[in-house]
Amino acid sequence: MKKLVLLFSVTGLLLLLTGATAVAQPCERDSNLLKTRQLLSPAPYSPDSPFYNLKVACINEPYNQSVTVLVPDTFTYLGFKVPIQSVSIPLTNAISNLPVGMVYSCDPPNCTFNALTLGCIRLHGTPSPANKPDTFDLGISVRVRTLLGEVPLVLPRDINPAYHYYLILRPQGQCQSSTSEPDGPFSVLRLMPNPTSGQTYVEAISTRSGIFWVEVFDIYGQLAQRQQTLLVEGENRFSVDVSALPAGAYFVVLRDENTHAVRRLIRM
Repeated sequence: MKKLVLLFSVTGLLLLLTGATAVAQPCERDSNLLKTRQLLSPAPYSPDSPFYNLKVACINEPYNQSVTVLVPDTFTYLGFKVPIQSVSIPLTNAISNLPVGMVYSCDPPNCTFNALTLGCIRLHGTPSPANKPDTFDLGISVRVRTLLGEVPLVLPRDINPAYHYYLILRPQGQCQSSTSEPDGPFSVLRLMPNPTSGQTYVEAISTRSGIFWVEVFDIYGQLAQRQQTLLVEGENRFSVDVSALPAGAYFVVLRDENTHAVRRLIRM
């Protein structure tokens, strides 16, 4: 009997480890933050850059989203710059307003990110039917460790009160179908080359003709440049010159009065 119990225990442990390995996904860091010196990726929603950059979630469908945090080396407190040692988040209950069925994990696993490193937080799980389709305003509670003690913050809103991480939760089945839908009025929209050292070409297959704005925003949502272009129904190709902009990550927005489409551009 003891051998049988031991056999079941070992078998159960092997199944548990095998299952964990099969479903585990890595937390993917956005190394572009080291060039742009921005604090968060994906960039949060802001009034000047009203894009919901977290992946859309659906009820009863697995979800996976990595959030990269660039830990700075100083923190401004009461008007003084204080050296930062690390930023950490609790291992549980650090992210508010997550849909039921979703959790988070960190890389490194202790959820402590040293200064001048890229920390990674992975949102994952399967939203349960206990949720209703909605837009969830997430907050990440962190503790900034300095020589003067720990300072609690909630990201991203404590960076700027107008910043938010909005997570859209849709009914079951709408995430899969949304991937095949045209991006606004475009069946194809891409930037080449990307990354670029100065000039990139926009290739767009448009479903209609008209005047469109081409706008370039920085990671903070500030408008960096703007131009107009005339698109015809079908294939279009035009250039965008970002050689005058500093190296970093940008968002290229192609829009008219009714719709818009966004592509990320890296300026080397």
